Amino acid sequence: MSLALPLRNCVYYGNVSSTTGWPIIRRTKMTENENTQRQPRQLWLVPFEGRTGHHLVADVAVKVPTTRLYSYAVPEALTEAVCAGAAVRVPYGRSQRVVDGFCVRVSQRPWDQTRKSILQAESGLQWLSEPLIELGLWVSDYYACSPWKTFTAMLPAAARKQRLRNVTYVRATGRQLPKKPTPKQAALLAAIGDAELRRDEAIKRAGVSPAVFNRLRRHGVLECEVRREPLPPGPVTLTEPVEPAGEHQHSGWGGPPCPPVRSAGGRGGPPHRVTHFPDAHPEPMGECAEDRFELTAGQQSALGRIRAARDGQDVFRVFLLFGVPGSGKTEVYIRTMRAVIHAGRQAILLIPEIALATQVVERLSRRFERVAVLHSQLSARMRHDTLAAIAAGKVDVVIGTRTAVFAPCPRLGLLVVDEEQESSFKNLAAPYYHARDVAIKRGQLEGVPVVLGSATPALETWYNAQHRPHFELVRLPERVPGAKLPRVSLVVSSDREGRQAAMILSPELHDQLAQTLADGQQAIILHNRRGYAVYLRCASCGLMVSCLRCGCHLVYHQYRTERVMKCHRCGARAAVPPRCLDDTCGGRLERTGRAIQHLEEVLRRSFPKARLLRLDSDTMRRRDDYRHALAGFEAGEADIMLGTQMVAKGLDFPRVRLVGVIEADAMLSLPDFRAGERVFQLIVQVVGRAGRREGTSLALVQTAARPAPAIRHALRMDYETFAGGELEQRQRLFYPPLARLVRLICADSRAGRAREAAEHLAEVLRDRATRIHAGLRVDAAEPCIVPRLREMLRYQVLVRGPRAACVHTLLHEIAAEKLPRPAVQRFTIDVDPVDLL
Repeated sequence: MSLALPLRNCVYYGNVSSTTGWPIIRRTKMTENENTQRQPRQLWLVPFEGRTGHHLVADVAVKVPTTRLYSYAVPEALTEAVCAGAAVRVPYGRSQRVVDGFCVRVSQRPWDQTRKSILQAESGLQWLSEPLIELGLWVSDYYACSPWKTFTAMLPAAARKQRLRNVTYVRATGRQLPKKPTPKQAALLAAIGDAELRRDEAIKRAGVSPAVFNRLRRHGVLECEVRREPLPPGPVTLTEPVEPAGEHQHSGWGGPPCPPVRSAGGRGGPPHRVTHFPDAHPEPMGECAEDRFELTAGQQSALGRIRAARDGQDVFRVFLLFGVPGSGKTEVYIRTMRAVIHAGRQAILLIPEIALATQVVERLSRRFERVAVLHSQLSARMRHDTLAAIAAGKVDVVIGTRTAVFAPCPRLGLLVVDEEQESSFKNLAAPYYHARDVAIKRGQLEGVPVVLGSATPALETWYNAQHRPHFELVRLPERVPGAKLPRVSLVVSSDREGRQAAMILSPELHDQLAQTLADGQQAIILHNRRGYAVYLRCASCGLMVSCLRCGCHLVYHQYRTERVMKCHRCGARAAVPPRCLDDTCGGRLERTGRAIQHLEEVLRRSFPKARLLRLDSDTMRRRDDYRHALAGFEAGEADIMLGTQMVAKGLDFPRVRLVGVIEADAMLSLPDFRAGERVFQLIVQVVGRAGRREGTSLALVQTAARPAPAIRHALRMDYETFAGGELEQRQRLFYPPLARLVRLICADSRAGRAREAAEHLAEVLRDRATRIHAGLRVDAAEPCIVPRLREMLRYQVLVRGPRAACVHTLLHEIAAEKLPRPAVQRFTIDVDPVDLL
């Protein structure tokens, strides 16, 4: 059934134009009686039998704060330009204001309503497959974010826009030179002939200089035309081979040294050699020593179970590869990916941070020929060309950070998330997605297995592996041959009266460090506090020096020529005041809380001959700095590696015989329900850096007081007992993974406005929550743990529910009723938050 329009004195015949698809309406002259009889009738809806017209419709994610897509008609002139991934400009709202948009899909649809037309379009790139589009819509829906922000996060503007260049074409005009042409001029004219060539190609064929071309052009013999054409795909980079570092270059699994590696990189990374990806699948790489390594029983079992799922009918499975540090999880990844690539498919490996995974990148690039790396610091052209190579199927393995989960692989066969417990997989801007959960959803949509690897899984993942039918727990209970877990000891650095000792380095750790250096071995010391002193406090009144923008205490940093205070929340810097900021006090400021710069000073004074290397965000400013530091430490150019949590994960050094952890219980004071879990994970990860080769090793963990349960379990490397006790506590408190959590934050420069908006929001949510599910809880509005950030006062509302479905039903009902957005400068909806500070 189609609809006719109410036109006066018209007769509608029920036909449709074959050219336009619009109904044919013919005007006829009615008699007076006919006109009188029809006056009482309103021809708003007149059914008729006929052929329904169709036209091209595009679903567009518009750049407005909305969670829905809008449909627009595609004009005939823009048919070729409008496709999935195209940047468009469309009219929006009653005011018809022109806004940017992102075309999600295009299809032929029946003419059943009036649609506005797309005004402009830039030709998009055919990178978004149907599963990726569906994944983007799921991310937008689950994380309560506008589709515009979701799809622009999947394909940033610099990557999705077609890059153009100016190309000069030259042709002969038929005019003659006033004199006989020189041999070079004749060669250029012969190369061009009657055809039309690019200027650079014509000069190259003739073997002449541009001056010859310019002279012929001045005489009118040649003419030029400049055209805008797509930029050809650029080279995708692989780093230059890394030479073996002498006797200390190991394969990472206890085998003999391997041949030079070819690892992937990008801007800001290691120097690279530029090569093109071949169009055809390359010949397999030569055998490496790691290929001859005999797998343990646990590794063989894990490989068998993953391959069985991949070859079976129910391909989508989530495997939690749970093994102690050094159990060979990376080798399981590699051999599984090799089987996938042998079957003609592609694989994606997600790692927490590129800077923390230098060795992983090198190992994988050593074993695979066509490897691409995706991360946030690639240049616009490099990102564009890398994505183009991936979409063209010229890449077998994609390695990257959280954004690589959206890599446009047309033949995806496997998704691997290494160190899945890392909080860096959580995006800190809208959409606030977690790459691990998005990877699982993509595996479900594309019907491929997903492998999550960790020695200390997130409690959410551990709970799912115990209770979800599509999860499967795969254990690697032992280290690879030749590797043995270190002996772990606890050192309580306090005297009998319970006061903290004045030494940052305990006598036990000092003695063990001296013995390790005497034996010619290496040590890793972790102190997860940046700066020299944690804060400055007045000795008289106790006032701490705080950040004016955030209210957090400023951290004292001490350099060779500078003394400065920094805010580790907003990045603000301030000069060190000479005395107390309270004019009525004027007391002396004392440095309290010893940090990593102070520890470095103590180590240099205690071991003047030791070669010390410090790794934190103050010294490792560029990715190249981190790569060179790791390469130097592996080559034996440093004896002690001192660092923050950067030294805890993803590292494999054969000569490390001692690991020390300073103030292991400092993070337990944070008001976050995940504090104990993070302390446990950090200790187990850094302890696992020792004992990677044959020989005995030791790990010393210093605490300021008697150890908490999380630290006691970490000393025994007993994850399952820790997880059981922590889950019981989470169940009592109704926190994840026993509940689904959503955090809503209202931030404004005026405290009253932020508080009122949060209180009203909590009231509205609480009223509707009782109608949806009895288990939904909406906490009262309260200041955030960090109440002020970047000069904005922040209030939060926590929503908890027994299932994700009821929580999202509540959010959807609020959106469906089109309730006004809280009248604050910044409103954030964080689904499944990992940080409550």
